[in-house]
Amino acid sequence: MSRSLLTPARLIMAVFFMQAIVVGSLYPRFPDIKERLAVGPGELWLGFQGMPVGALAALLASGALIERLTPRWTILFAFILYCLTAMLPGFAFDVASLFVGLFAVGLVYPLIDVAMNVEANRIERTGGRRIMSTCHGFWSIGQMIGTGIGVAFAWMGVDVRWQMVVVGLAALPFALIVPRLPEVRPADDEREAVRAITLPTVAMLGVCFFAFGMIAVEMVNRQWTAIFLHDVFGRSTAVAGLGPFAFAAAMACGRFFGDRLTTRLGPVQLARFCTALAVAGIAIFAGAVNLPIAIVGLCAAGLGVSLAFPLAITAVANRTDRRAPANVGAFQLFSSVSALLIPPLIGEVGQAGGLRLGIAMVIPLLVVSLLLTGELGRSGSGSSHPAAVARAGR
Repeated sequence: MSRSLLTPARLIMAVFFMQAIVVGSLYPRFPDIKERLAVGPGELWLGFQGMPVGALAALLASGALIERLTPRWTILFAFILYCLTAMLPGFAFDVASLFVGLFAVGLVYPLIDVAMNVEANRIERTGGRRIMSTCHGFWSIGQMIGTGIGVAFAWMGVDVRWQMVVVGLAALPFALIVPRLPEVRPADDEREAVRAITLPTVAMLGVCFFAFGMIAVEMVNRQWTAIFLHDVFGRSTAVAGLGPFAFAAAMACGRFFGDRLTTRLGPVQLARFCTALAVAGIAIFAGAVNLPIAIVGLCAAGLGVSLAFPLAITAVANRTDRRAPANVGAFQLFSSVSALLIPPLIGEVGQAGGLRLGIAMVIPLLVVSLLLTGELGRSGSGSSHPAAVARAGR
């Protein structure tokens, strides 16, 4: 491949794309794992906690680690481990082993996540044009393709264990292109003291809590959508996997238009519209009486949350109080704590009153997100255009 085609922007978009494919192929197979373990929602959520717990452990030191290694080398080493650990959840034989497998994935997944978002923000600021939403659009396309891979393996009757071995090994060679990313180290006058633990600042909390409801919607899609369609409508794993696929497709559509819409409408107005759409989507999905209506609800929810994460990442990365790795790492840490709280909320309510009620519990969280959209436009939390930040000396 011509070196001129491997621009920094295209390379970082490829990282987003590949990261989503690997774990995305696992989500449609959760109904199969649930059946093999022979547990209900109230027990299954304990296994699901493995990934956010692992992520929490990793994110406590992610900012310091990325400052030392640089985003490029963090992505390289973490991606290799990610492909190998992604095989483990498929071999789960009880709730504890599912927890351990997802915990291992959680230790490396967020390191790639923070590093690639920091790198995308740097490329966006120095290049003078928005790419963050497009990067996340490629992540959604990767998740959509990964989900399609999981559905295809389920349709062919391939055991989830061997599916994840094939996917992990197939993705592993991608790590070879990561060293082509530019290595950027902070200048001496930009370097800050490396902290073992990076926590959100008080000024960031508004953006963090805005993202909380949106994270809840994504957790519903990742962990419960296929199970909901399988259990409530009695669909096969292959058909139930169309739910996460539709959600990811809608997210991708929103994100590929996101950079232009953010420039035209501004982050606050865009976030308000998207959050309202997410509320409507979850309400339709939770109350659906058949599969087509459920898919419509998932598409609306996916479109609604599509721009929340790119907008929030840009807002915290562009703050001037700390360097981007520290703020993005702290934001991801908050996201990981959020992910710990959501599965038991849905699982326990779903066990007691059904999955419809469990999923509907997300709606009040989205209302809070709607009330906090103004935090994305506060002075100092972001810039109207990345070039403005670059000219300001960031």
